[in-house]
Amino acid sequence: MGYKLIDVNGNEISLHNLQDKGVWCKAGASKEEGFVGLYGKKLNLKINPEKENDPYAPDLVNTRNGLLADLKIQNTPFFQAKARFGLDPQYTVVFNKKDKLRYKAKYPDIEIYFAVDWQAIKFVSAKTIEVLPMVGVWFIPFGKLDVLLKSAPLHEYVQRMGDTQGNARESYVLDLKNSAFKKAV
Repeated sequence: MGYKLIDVNGNEISLHNLQDKGVWCKAGASKEEGFVGLYGKKLNLKINPEKENDPYAPDLVNTRNGLLADLKIQNTPFFQAKARFGLDPQYTVVFNKKDKLRYKAKYPDIEIYFAVDWQAIKFVSAKTIEVLPMVGVWFIPFGKLDVLLKSAPLHEYVQRMGDTQGNARESYVLDLKNSAFKKAV
């Protein structure tokens, strides 16, 4: 299926191969630093020192309570959330199933921060779907998120079924309007 993503200025967004995990991990590291620069003091967050030795370690540490935290940066809405799952793409975020399993086993007390900055606001294919620009940070403790995941729809990435790069093959689809999420910024 061919489609275009359009930004707030009406320009087409050209994305690097979405399945190239190495490129996205490197980009994520610089975004984590930017996030901490913008919101770290207000949210009592700093980069987890373990990230220096282990790029897969949780991203952040809460300096107020000492808990580990992970940052989920979401720049592209799940435009097809309404058609596939009945959820408003304006407020829909995704959370990888493999992260759920890892956190449950290794980090059950971890805090999760969803940083939303819709870079794409229009999806053009056979049907055009639009959202409004939106920027914000939503917080949820993993324990509460784990409860939500029990009833959340699971989206399978068809293009990742034979993946050998470590990409998540499935993600839970979540609604930020759920009261379990707290708007932090």
